[in-house]
Amino acid sequence: MFSGQILTEPIVEDFQQGYPRLAAFINSDRDFVVFRRFGQLHVRFLLDMQDELAELEQQLHELDQQDTFSFNLNSRRQDKNAARKVLLEEMGNKLYVYDKGLEAYYRHIERLPSKRTHVESVVNWMKGNKPLVAEESEFLNTWDDLISPRERADYGGLDIFISGCASHTHKSNDKHVIMVNTSYTLVIARLLATFMAIAILTIPIAVLYRVSNMSGRLWIIGIFTGLFSSVLSIFTQSRNYEIFSATAAYCAVMVVFVGNVQ
Repeated sequence: MFSGQILTEPIVEDFQQGYPRLAAFINSDRDFVVFRRFGQLHVRFLLDMQDELAELEQQLHELDQQDTFSFNLNSRRQDKNAARKVLLEEMGNKLYVYDKGLEAYYRHIERLPSKRTHVESVVNWMKGNKPLVAEESEFLNTWDDLISPRERADYGGLDIFISGCASHTHKSNDKHVIMVNTSYTLVIARLLATFMAIAILTIPIAVLYRVSNMSGRLWIIGIFTGLFSSVLSIFTQSRNYEIFSATAAYCAVMVVFVGNVQ
């Protein structure tokens, strides 16, 4: 049986000063998650491994050319060249490491750099709290090498706007640290997006129904089509081709309506 005690989530200040508190702070909000990708080191390592593999490749080619027994190359099982087997095993180990490093680097470069506002939030907190010695805080100085988690697919300008008005979570007692309740923001953003979608479709139809002049109708279609495209660009993360497709479909609906009204 439970005693009826309410479980509370620990706040940042509950953790000891130093790396424990810094880890708690970074983990407290998605926007604070910034780490170095070490892009230059990745490339340096890959270049080194690439050249090592090229050397091994050349050695293998020379062994094949020097082999006077054709059955050594016709059958792996009958190959008596011990040096080639050792070389192939070494190549396999290095290729595994190289492929893993190459795959990791490609994943990193596909991520967008951390947003300036997010990095500034972490920098300001560290300046105020000083959890680490100065030398170990320098990783935040390489802004162009910092990466963050990918944004949600449905996260856009509307969510950012609502975040400024949303309720705050209580993960820190620091009055300078403001953390937004993301679940609340998501619900409000979806509700507003629904109302905006309804309004941007029904309002122009109502206006077009009352306007009988064709030139006036064309102006109305142009204005609301531009408004629709702007809303998609600003408040969503739609790609260019998605905006073009949606705008074309929206304009087609307006044109069909005008034709039916006539």
